[in-house]
Amino acid sequence: MLLNYYNDTITLYRKSIYRKLLESKDPTIIMALFRQRPLKGVFYQQNEYSLLLSLFLDASEYANVTHNWYVTAFSFINQIYFPDGSSVNRQEVEKNFINRGDLIRKEKFSLKTIREVIQVFLKGEKHIILNHSKNSDMLVFYLCILTFQNLTKEDILELKDEYIQLIPFIYQYSASSRLPSYAMDKLNDSIPINETNLSIARRFNSRPRSQQPNYLHYLIQYYGIEIIEKESLNFYLSWKSKPKEQRNDITLFTFAEYMIESSFIRYHLQELYDYFWDAINIRNNYVYFLSVWGLYIERYGIVQPKHFNNLIEFLSNKCKIMTKNQNSQNPTIYEFHTTLLASNPEYTISNFRDIVKNYTNKPFNFIIYLNQLLLKPSIIHSIKTNKNSTKLYDDIKRVRSKSPEHFCYLLEFFMAYEKVSKYTNMIPQFIGAINSNKKWLVRDENFFNSILRFYNIIKQKNPKEAKQLFEITIRSFIRTLESDNKSSMVKFDIIYPYLSDIKEIKYLFKQTKELLYDSNQFIEIFKHFINLDQIGEKFIQENLDSMIDMEFKSTNKNQNLYRILGILDGLSRFINLETQVTKLMNRYFQMVPNLIAHSIYINSKACQMTFKLLTNLLDISNGYERFVESLLFVDYTTDDTNTIPFTKIKLIFEDNLKVFDSVHQLIFNNKNNHIDIPQQDIIRIHNQLVSGIINQWNLVELSIHSINMTLMHFKPLISLDSSLQDNLLKQFKSFDVISKKSILRYIKENDIRILEYLNDFTLTGFIFNHNKIEQILNNQTPHIQNLIIQKFVGYIIRDKSTKPSDILSLSLVSKLFFRSVCLTFQHCKIQLNQGLPDKYQISRRKWSFMSLGCYHLNYKDLERFHYQDVEYIFYQLSSLTIHKPMIYLVNREMSNLTHLDIEIHMNFTDMTLSCILQMMNHCFKLESVKFSFIYELNSNRISQIDAIFQKLFLNNSSTLDKLYFGYPAIYNTELIESIESIIDHIKNHQTTHPTTFKYQIALTLKTESNRDTFPNLDRLVSLTSSCTHFILENFYNFLGQLKPNLFLKLQSIFIQVVQLNSDVVDFIMSPEIELESLTIFGDYQTLQKIDLFKKPNLKKVKCIFAAQQPIQYIDYIFSVVNQNQSIKSLKIFKGDRQSINIPQSTQSNYVYKSPYTTDVHQLNLGEFHSIDINHFIKY
Repeated sequence: MLLNYYNDTITLYRKSIYRKLLESKDPTIIMALFRQRPLKGVFYQQNEYSLLLSLFLDASEYANVTHNWYVTAFSFINQIYFPDGSSVNRQEVEKNFINRGDLIRKEKFSLKTIREVIQVFLKGEKHIILNHSKNSDMLVFYLCILTFQNLTKEDILELKDEYIQLIPFIYQYSASSRLPSYAMDKLNDSIPINETNLSIARRFNSRPRSQQPNYLHYLIQYYGIEIIEKESLNFYLSWKSKPKEQRNDITLFTFAEYMIESSFIRYHLQELYDYFWDAINIRNNYVYFLSVWGLYIERYGIVQPKHFNNLIEFLSNKCKIMTKNQNSQNPTIYEFHTTLLASNPEYTISNFRDIVKNYTNKPFNFIIYLNQLLLKPSIIHSIKTNKNSTKLYDDIKRVRSKSPEHFCYLLEFFMAYEKVSKYTNMIPQFIGAINSNKKWLVRDENFFNSILRFYNIIKQKNPKEAKQLFEITIRSFIRTLESDNKSSMVKFDIIYPYLSDIKEIKYLFKQTKELLYDSNQFIEIFKHFINLDQIGEKFIQENLDSMIDMEFKSTNKNQNLYRILGILDGLSRFINLETQVTKLMNRYFQMVPNLIAHSIYINSKACQMTFKLLTNLLDISNGYERFVESLLFVDYTTDDTNTIPFTKIKLIFEDNLKVFDSVHQLIFNNKNNHIDIPQQDIIRIHNQLVSGIINQWNLVELSIHSINMTLMHFKPLISLDSSLQDNLLKQFKSFDVISKKSILRYIKENDIRILEYLNDFTLTGFIFNHNKIEQILNNQTPHIQNLIIQKFVGYIIRDKSTKPSDILSLSLVSKLFFRSVCLTFQHCKIQLNQGLPDKYQISRRKWSFMSLGCYHLNYKDLERFHYQDVEYIFYQLSSLTIHKPMIYLVNREMSNLTHLDIEIHMNFTDMTLSCILQMMNHCFKLESVKFSFIYELNSNRISQIDAIFQKLFLNNSSTLDKLYFGYPAIYNTELIESIESIIDHIKNHQTTHPTTFKYQIALTLKTESNRDTFPNLDRLVSLTSSCTHFILENFYNFLGQLKPNLFLKLQSIFIQVVQLNSDVVDFIMSPEIELESLTIFGDYQTLQKIDLFKKPNLKKVKCIFAAQQPIQYIDYIFSVVNQNQSIKSLKIFKGDRQSINIPQSTQSNYVYKSPYTTDVHQLNLGEFHSIDINHFIKY
């Protein structure tokens, strides 16, 4: 019965019922638990001692293990390994899991825990229906790769028997089991039309190597190779004893790969090769199988001729690797082919011309594989010693003569075959390929390594030819690195061994400065040569100076700025770059024309980099002073205003000022910053700064944010020069009254004492009384003090910006503060922007904030309380929100309930409405009710709503003062009449309570697509005429029907729209529509129809942007709403909502946050004042 009631296992867990049921030892109960949906993802912040792993194992003795049992057990284990909810990149860890500090935990695992994990794995494996389980796959990874470094050596040795049991499963679930399989029907795929030699070679360069991570590494290290080989042999004997159809061939090849060095393998090669052939001939994973067999052939050769013949036939007939334009998809096949041919040089030499011809018929880049074959020791020896060696060599020379690119691909072979004295003659034959413009040519590591090795050999005896070859190769290398950086075809490590001469290094730097834009690559080059002492500080400084000069001459200054900033930041910790940093800062603000379009987006990054550079200077005072000078370096007012309008010049200066101010804040107001600038230097520099700004600009022309930034830089000053004081006074007098008040308020709030003379009536003719009232509590009674503390605490907690951590800190001040927090939760609705994760259970115990009770709750959050507390919490509520299906039958009075918010969604059943009606029978003090339907109504639901409203008005006639009823438009005549009946109940109640009762009826018009068709809105006149709030979403099919005379009672409108149609604008602006509130959800282009905000008598405006907008756009909105004297409230949000039917339901459907900055001083508010970062009001 309990399991039927709580159909969600997570609810059982949170209510502490799950553990009790597991402990019951009742097979019926436990089996029912195991059939429930698995518990996943609800155990964050728990450790191995708080989880139920042992209990879960014990419970499995009383009922059959199911898949759900294994999934839930794995969830427990996953939280043991990652208690904070983090994870690791498995592929990255598998590449290198030895001696990695990031895999070591703060606390080691206990022996008991790992033993239980292995028991869960073994028990789960016994009940897997299919051969492969994702849970088992991950557990093998955890146990073999992430566990040993987190156990003591004693515990590792204790676990020997358990780990030995895992060996068969390690072969089953190692990394090779996750390699992609290639079906046989894809072996004959033709090369796609869009397939290029470049993509083929990239696939070759990034191909998975045959060597897979060894999951037996730690087992071998701690338990010895002998016992691993012994148990592996048992696995092999067990594997081959199974019927053919039950064998897992991947496990055989994994076993073979891990045990390739074993003496057992050497004595059973014939048998193992037979099994290899059977698997390759019938299975899909032939690519991995061939890669492992290739390792064996390289080490042990071919045991019997039949295997060679079978494989040649397989590759030729089934894989068709020698057929022109067939199966170029898998580089591993071609590598295996070269290994196979090298194992039988007699066959290869006998068929040499055909093999060479087949490779040349393939796409040009397949000469790579011919080069691999020719370099095999057995093949090159056979060519040299064969009686027909001249003819064989001629066949190869015919390939190289096809093009310089063909020669380049075969260069390694010719270097190995020819004498060094003939190298110089080769250069003209392949040098043209290095800078070839043929798109199919792939310049990968092997390409450049061969050429540079060739260069290194000839540079002493043939310096002229070598120099030409070197310069062309380096230039091509840098171009490749820059154009193909993401694919990692080449890295600088390739060329370092070949750079031993200062001339070579200088040429490399010359090319990187011209062609390379990745600052990280620059840093690596500089660091490499610094570490080798091949170049000095002076060399690097000179190169950076020339780079700075070159960067600021280029056209793409924004990109180049970050390149040089990144380089200086990366290198400044290794060498002294003070001159270069200050030089760059001096140049930065000369980039005025190029910052016009982009400065909004680049400045945050620029200020972070600038801060890093300044803090790395030895003389921070000098660097900071130079930085100030760079801000004032450009005379913005002298620019050609015919080319750059003054308004844009002003924006440029203000953006640069923001960069400067951001850096200033990072330097002086950063808690983690320990920079010490002498006070006399600060005063001198700030005096220089403010004097420069005041002399260059009239503050009246700047935004309020720029003015405030400038004023703040006066704060350190002790005295002002008389000319500066007079100039500032003159500018202040030019401001309007509102701006003067704002400036004087800012000066007072920020304690800028040097500017208090601006509030002297005798100097300015203006004075502003701040009305700062200080209250002294010492002489008050304790009761008054307590009351003030409660008010103070309540105010902070109710603030939407308050974080849960802030509330906790407040409660820990004293017992009185803790009680004040509890009283606030008891008597106020608390809305936390940063909600508490729903994985935690809520308590009513002594030190809980809910110990005195809870004022407001969402119905869905009842499950977070202990099941013994649920009833108490529910019946004492004063405010209740129901946005999830209700299953609780209320059977006694809700004595405190005054506020009720109900939102009916698609997943609600009729039972929910029945439960709400039952609850209405016990509600007698409701003051405000909100009832919203956001999906289609039917006759049964409408009749239930009608009954709910009748009971609502009957029981709460004297208390109800606010009602919201929202519903979607309906077109069925019978249903319209039923809705009219509900609306009549509302109107009748308003008639009998004209002064105390207010209602809002919200109608939603929405089409799901532009193809939807709807009847004429005139049919809904009985509904539209009573509508006070109108919601328009995807309303294009209603255009032409929005008539003002249908909505004569309309007070507010919500619109979600991409582009405002003229019909909608005309409808809203019609004199017949007397709006008080307007909300628009869209982007700035939508709000360009800004005339909507000029509507007479409009009091409230809300703008919700779907994406972040530049701050200038928001300033423009403020400038428009400031012109409408009736608007008293403006809210600006960034919103993200999947469905906008009822905009008031913000908690569940919106993610609200400030779209620009938490610093509202950046906005030009005009007559508005900020209540918080989203809400602005006008007095």
